Amino acid sequence: GFALRVEVKASFRTGSFGIDLSVAQQWAQQLIGWLTGDGVTAAANAKAVLELIGIAGSGAAASLIGVLRWLRNRRIKRVETAADGRRIVTEEGDSIVVEERVIVLLQRRSVRESLQRVIEPIEQEGMERVAFGSDEAIVTVIERTEAPFFHAPQAEDVLIQEEVRVIPFSIVSLSFRDDNKWRLYDGQATVFVTVADQAFLERVDRNLERFAKGDILLAETRVQHWQTASGALRTDYTVQKVVEHRIGAAQIHLPFDG
Repeated sequence: GFALRVEVKASFRTGSFGIDLSVAQQWAQQLIGWLTGDGVTAAANAKAVLELIGIAGSGAAASLIGVLRWLRNRRIKRVETAADGRRIVTEEGDSIVVEERVIVLLQRRSVRESLQRVIEPIEQEGMERVAFGSDEAIVTVIERTEAPFFHAPQAEDVLIQEEVRVIPFSIVSLSFRDDNKWRLYDGQATVFVTVADQAFLERVDRNLERFAKGDILLAETRVQHWQTASGALRTDYTVQKVVEHRIGAAQIHLPFDG
C-alpha cells in the first residue's frame, strides 16, 4: 500500500482549494510500482498515472474520478471483458467501458482511501470544491455535492470458498440460545457450529433427542471460508441437516441388511 502525501495550496479560487500537479506526481510515482506488481503494464511516467486517476490531461470520463462520478454510489452488478478494456455494468443496466488499469485503481482500497482523504476538506464549511491543476490550467474540479461519490466503501468480509459435505461431529457442549451455536469436535479441532436443522431442533425441544458423552452427529454441513476485512481468515460451519445421531456407547458393528 501507500499513503498519499501532497501539499495543498491555499487556493486556486476563492472558496476552493487546489492540488498542484507537481506535488501530486509524488503520489503517481508510488502507484507505478504496484501497478507493475499487479501484472498491469506500468504507465510510462507519473503524468500518465495521473491521467488514469483523472487529475491530469483532459480529466477523461473513463478515468478513476470519471467512473466514480458516473457511478454516483450505484452498485456495480458485474465487470465484463470488452474489446477495448472492461465494461462496468450497474444494477440499473447502465454501462461504461474503461481500460484495465482504471479497474485496478477502482479495486485498490489504498487508492480509494487516499482519494477520499484528498476530497474530504470540501465537506467542511467554507470549502465548496477541490480543483486539480494550477492557476493557469485547472484539469478537474469536484464540487462539495459530489464528495460522497468518492467515499471509499467500508471494508467487507469476502467469501473465498463454500462447500457442503457430511461431517461427523462429537458433541463438546450444547447451546439452546437463539443463535444455536454448538461446540462440536470434527476430529481435528473444536469448532462453533450453527445448527440450522429446524426439524432436529424441534425434536431436541420436545426431548425426543437425548445426548450423552461420546455421541456422534453425522451432519450435512455448509463450510464457508472467509477473508475478513482485516485480512485474516475465518471459517463458518452451519449444519443444514442432521443425517444421523449415533449414541455414544461403544458397540460391535454387525453388517445388517439394508
